[in-house]
Order: sequence, then structure tokens, then C-alpha cells
Amino acid sequence: MGRQEMRFEVGAALAVGVLLPALETVRRGVGEWAVDFTTMFEDYVAGALLLTGAWAVRRERKWGRLFLVVAWSYVTGMMSSSVWYQLEETVRGSVSEPPVVLVVKGSLWGACVLALISAFRFIMRDRAA
Repeated sequence: MGRQEMRFEVGAALAVGVLLPALETVRRGVGEWAVDFTTMFEDYVAGALLLTGAWAVRRERKWGRLFLVVAWSYVTGMMSSSVWYQLEETVRGSVSEPPVVLVVKGSLWGACVLALISAFRFIMRDRAA
């Protein structure tokens, strides 16, 4: 049931769940854990939530689809503030990173929004049936 109908949300959760912590570690370096633990930790938590949700949906756990919506909600909110901050810094000219960081963040944020909407619509359709 869940495997066939939620492919985008699950596939995106697997991809973004791995990419968020990996990209943050590549971008900032492992040493950032000692400097700014919270920034690193939130990306690892987000990845863990998405991977757990994807696993639960694929295993057809009763709570899996709802958990995935919650995970996407958390990650979308986290990515929203990150994208707006990056955009603001870019517009002000005070960003120290190349513009590709904004493009990558914006793309990840867009995927999060689409996955959240799609997962939510799936839950609503399922509950209406």
C-alpha cells in the first residue's frame, strides 16, 4: 500500500536524509562539531527523522506515513529559515560562501516543500477513503 503510492516522498526522504548531514559536513568540516554543535546536530536530526520515516513507510508501519509528514514538516521549517537567512546575506553582500550554496539550499528547500505537500495530500486522501 504505502510503497506504491508514496514513492516521491519516500525516495526524497532517503535522498535528503542522507544529503543534509553529508552536505553540511562537507560544507563546514568535521571540526565544526566543536565550534557550532547545534548547527551540525540539527542536520543530523533532520536526516535521521527522514530516514526513519522512509523506513517506516517502506515497512508499512501503521505510524509511518504520519511520521513522514512530521519529519517533512520539521525539515521544511529548518530549511526555510536557512534559505531565508542565506538569501538575506546574499542580497546584502555579506555572505562569505559562493552563490552555489544558495542554489543548493533553495533546491533542497523546494524538494522539502513538494515532499511535504505531497505526503500531506496522501494522508488526507487516505483518511477520506
